[in-house]
Amino acid sequence: MLAQCLPEAVKAWVRLLLFVLLPAAVAAVTFYVCNHFLHQSTAGTVNYHHWIHSELGLSVQQKSDLDAIEAKFARRRDELVASIREANRELAEALLADKSDSDRVKRTVQKIHRVHGELQQTVLEHVFDMRAVLTPKQYDLVIELTAQAVREAQKSR
Repeated sequence: MLAQCLPEAVKAWVRLLLFVLLPAAVAAVTFYVCNHFLHQSTAGTVNYHHWIHSELGLSVQQKSDLDAIEAKFARRRDELVASIREANRELAEALLADKSDSDRVKRTVQKIHRVHGELQQTVLEHVFDMRAVLTPKQYDLVIELTAQAVREAQKSR
């Protein structure tokens, strides 16, 4: 009924705006949903680390006190991640060369598993090192959040 009262020029502008704004709104909602949910599901352990820290409510002094602990952890984590990448490259080369479940392939797989284990141990040592800086309540929370992150990692496998 209102459409009958509007002049043709106004109707044309309304149609044009709907033609432009409606797809833009759909695209924006789609982007938000995909970014929010897909990013969370593929975040990985590094994002868990930042997520856990953001949940602790650290004071400025605690953040400062954690700097050395964080630097030590980051160095070791980076070394281990580089070792995993190198071992994966070695595994790819062994598979291409041997084309079988050779001793070299088995050794490389064991190497990958060993380094993954070292990485997990490094993460736990980092959590335990933080205890000296955190309040008992914060430490309990970091343990809970770490356990939650481990459970979430298991679900994604």
